Amino acid sequence: MKTLGKISAFAIAGLMGLAACGSDTKETADGLTPMTVYHITTVDSTPLYLGVEEGFFEQEGLDVKVKIAESGSAIIPSVVNGESPIGYANVVSDLAAIDQGLDIKFVSNCCGVAGEEDETSSRVFVLEDSEIQGPEDLAGTTIAVNSTKNLGDVTIPVALENLGVESSGIEYVPMNFSDMSAALERGDVDAIWMVEPFQTIAYNNGYRPVLANFASAFPNSTLGYYITSGDYAEENPETVAAFQRAMSRANEFASENPDRLRELAVSEIGLEEAVAENISFATFEPGLDTESVEVYAKAAVELGVIEEEPNYATLFVAPDGE
Repeated sequence: MKTLGKISAFAIAGLMGLAACGSDTKETADGLTPMTVYHITTVDSTPLYLGVEEGFFEQEGLDVKVKIAESGSAIIPSVVNGESPIGYANVVSDLAAIDQGLDIKFVSNCCGVAGEEDETSSRVFVLEDSEIQGPEDLAGTTIAVNSTKNLGDVTIPVALENLGVESSGIEYVPMNFSDMSAALERGDVDAIWMVEPFQTIAYNNGYRPVLANFASAFPNSTLGYYITSGDYAEENPETVAAFQRAMSRANEFASENPDRLRELAVSEIGLEEAVAENISFATFEPGLDTESVEVYAKAAVELGVIEEEPNYATLFVAPDGE
């Protein structure tokens, strides 16, 4: 197991940015257990807001407040050190943290990948006049991703492999999603990887999609999870179980009410209505998908993102009755 010294670079952003936020310890005046849940500024957080709005968490005895952090890699340290009992991060970030020795547990599904390309929330784009016509032309190119050794540069090569396309020689250039359009226009990169809402913005800019990397790599999988620390899971099993029940209801309700999610994308995420009307949402499945963690872990090992597969038997907080 790695030492804590080796994970300091991974954790420091979260510790600096979230250190002022204390953990939840006391019941509110009406007997609810307060819980701050961290997420990132993405439409994938809309079912969480919906669960709060619909009272699903309150019905389980929880007073949930949603807080926004810059990235999943900033949220993970806050969960481990007890500043936030539960938070969101994508599965590759979770696996990287576990590989570095952090004690985190998967609690509940957040968001997943549709099985059909026309429903996907993630694509690789090029300029309309680019010589790159399709996935077969991506070998040897430069592609902007929001961070390296993460979802972008895991799903893109796997997607190309699944399509029988050469993926050698691709250079992944890290930058914020908000900076990618300008980089593409300047010619700094050949292609950009966009997730919603940036995918819709890319379409609005006239960019041309050449690869649906999520759907082509891992269709019908879960790629984002709510996590907690091992200590919190052990000391607060009833609270974690209450969150699981409420989040499952929220995800199920979200899947049946996409118009509500579009409203929350405007009111809580700050999207323009014209963008929110056209975005493709991830899939929101109830429960805890353990199989997808193994699928992504095997790919992460093969691509050198993590050193070894984790001990799956220790990773999951089993929902009630399982």
